[in-house]
Amino acid sequence: MKKVYLTILILGIAIALFAYFQIVNRPIDVEILKVSRRDLPLSISVSGSLSFSRKIDIYPKISGMVKEVRVKPGDKVKKGDILAIIDAQELKKQMDQIKNMIDLLKISTALKGIGFQQSDTPYFSQDQLNTLENYYDSLKSLYEERIVRAPISGIIAKINITPGETIKSQEQAPTTNILGNLSSLLSLFNLNISNNNSIITIIDPTSLVGLLKVDENNILKIKEGQDVEIYVDALEENPWRGKITSISMIPSLNKDGSYSYEVSVNLPQLGNKVVEGMSISATINIGIKKNVIVIPLSTISFKEGKTYVYTVENGKAKRKEVVIGDMNTDYVEIKEGLKEGDFVILSPLDKISDNSKIRIYKEN
Repeated sequence: MKKVYLTILILGIAIALFAYFQIVNRPIDVEILKVSRRDLPLSISVSGSLSFSRKIDIYPKISGMVKEVRVKPGDKVKKGDILAIIDAQELKKQMDQIKNMIDLLKISTALKGIGFQQSDTPYFSQDQLNTLENYYDSLKSLYEERIVRAPISGIIAKINITPGETIKSQEQAPTTNILGNLSSLLSLFNLNISNNNSIITIIDPTSLVGLLKVDENNILKIKEGQDVEIYVDALEENPWRGKITSISMIPSLNKDGSYSYEVSVNLPQLGNKVVEGMSISATINIGIKKNVIVIPLSTISFKEGKTYVYTVENGKAKRKEVVIGDMNTDYVEIKEGLKEGDFVILSPLDKISDNSKIRIYKEN
């Protein structure tokens, strides 16, 4: 009985070993690619953000209370459209006072011309009268600025005022050099008030640019006019195409201690779809390398500081060292180690090793 059990055990082990070696020695199905020459487009991958190169901040030219705001952020406006109205009653009162002074002085001058002069009426020359009239005209022009108009056609990006709010002008009111009596009269009109805050910001959507950061190792490969593919992280519709319009000559210091340069790309077709500050990634096309041996980047393996591919020789996978050259996101140039007509294994690279038995199931 023991002999029967022993025989069954030995037979079971033999079957298991046979099955094991059958599995171990079974060829691995692989997909291969025939090596050939082709043109290799070269590119650089970078990141950045969106910005509008034409962005107008509107500052108040007169002081007063905000009477109306006729727009809101996101509104499209045309050049000359009314954006807001400022209550400038104080300025209007000052204008009326100066106008009354001018009329009074003209009457006084006319009376003097016919020999009548009141003892308490100050004397003004014609030059002083002309200066006062010019001053009035300047105040009148300033009064027109109570109506805030769009300086360009575009989109309202930001509004910093609300109706009922009192704002101060950034500009100085016109002054005069008249001396004496007129100088003391005009000292009543103090309009020299300033404020550094803009009240409305307008952007030109056609001025959208991508601001890319290119590191110091690649900046010399970049030229104006090169094609760029832009990918906006927040949009499903990608890529967007533009051209390099400018390259900064002044570097910026990065957190890791390296330097990068700002490169601008025009993207006018995107202006109505995005907002400023959105993150982007980009592929900059820097040229084409003609007629070189090229294989997919995914076929490259690295081990102990060396670069390898797996080729096909007599039904086995052979690990072969290669020297690589330029590359893009998908393909790499092979300078040494492969020749036209060789076959490299595309997949499954994680299941093969040097001298693995293989069976070709697909050839590209």
